[in-house]
Amino acid sequence: MRQVKLSIKNISSCICTFYNNGKASVMLIDNVQTKKEFRGKGYGTKLINKAMNLAKKNKVDSVELVVNKNDEIAKRLYEKTGFKKTNKDYYRIILNKWSR
Repeated sequence: MRQVKLSIKNISSCICTFYNNGKASVMLIDNVQTKKEFRGKGYGTKLINKAMNLAKKNKVDSVELVVNKNDEIAKRLYEKTGFKKTNKDYYRIILNKWSR
């Protein structure tokens, strides 16, 4: 497994994790963030396109991401950039909680 952090002008960023699931080479796009004052200005689209170019360069078979089911803005961005909703449900168990 390998991770790469992508960013655009310190305005928008994500983490791309590469792994093989036993059948295919996969890149997971995670932690997509755009600074609040720059949202709606195309930086998210540019970031996703940059991630897709990285996936193609690394010859991955599939690109996946997880989105909060209530985040309509993120869903529109991902659909606009070509992602299709799947029937996968994700589950999580938190083993360590950081104290603040």
